[in-house]
Amino acid sequence: MKLAFMSSVFPKMTLNELLAVGEKYGCEGIEFRPEWDHGHGVELAASAAQRKQIAKVLAEGPLEGCALSPGVKFAAPEARQRDAQFESLCKYVQLAADVGIGRIRVFGDPLPNDGQRAACYQYQAEYLARAAAKAGQAGVTLVLETHCNFRAFDAGEMLYRTGYPPALRINWHLGHCLGHGEDVDEAYRHIKGRVSHVHFSLDEKGTGTGHIHRQAELLLGEGYDGFFSVEVISPDDPRAVMARHAEGWKKLRRTLGI
Repeated sequence: MKLAFMSSVFPKMTLNELLAVGEKYGCEGIEFRPEWDHGHGVELAASAAQRKQIAKVLAEGPLEGCALSPGVKFAAPEARQRDAQFESLCKYVQLAADVGIGRIRVFGDPLPNDGQRAACYQYQAEYLARAAAKAGQAGVTLVLETHCNFRAFDAGEMLYRTGYPPALRINWHLGHCLGHGEDVDEAYRHIKGRVSHVHFSLDEKGTGTGHIHRQAELLLGEGYDGFFSVEVISPDDPRAVMARHAEGWKKLRRTLGI
């Protein structure tokens, strides 16, 4: 298992600056959040020449471009909105393929808490299956995040309804599962064997460390060798945030014996 961080920790940094700071704190991956005017330049507007340069920098740099994380989702009840999101995702698939990033994060929330939930599952599954086919052709994997009220249970249901396409996996953000009533082991049962990316964060008091330890323990048991990516949005002191997470990661690895 490897440590990564999202560009939202250092939103103003350029690509080269992100690679340097990540290496300093012992990271092995960098996750890019487009659409938020970050300084990295990994955006749909990047020209062919810019994409070629980004790919070169990532290929030769110290960190893997482990994920591209736009805000694409197919939860809207209006088909025209889902169609627009599908078109956007196809563009991100091309961007990821062009610069050598193998994963794209997608959302499944918000889910309706009424009689429309089954319908929402169904139309999301239809779009995600199509999107996974498109991504797979480009050598890219979609990672569906457990986010807000889209729990691990819901992610498992979505995988079932899409028929478990190889290019559709899970980004397990445990904090959202815990916040909506799923404990670690319960959440894991629904997505076991399908996790390809993880988001996490530690506050100054280390709240949640025990839960993350159990999450890592479960994933390690199935041979997970992917990333745990620090997701903290525009902190006041980003270097303190990275130092805290780097130290927490070292402690976690020691307790796991890895």
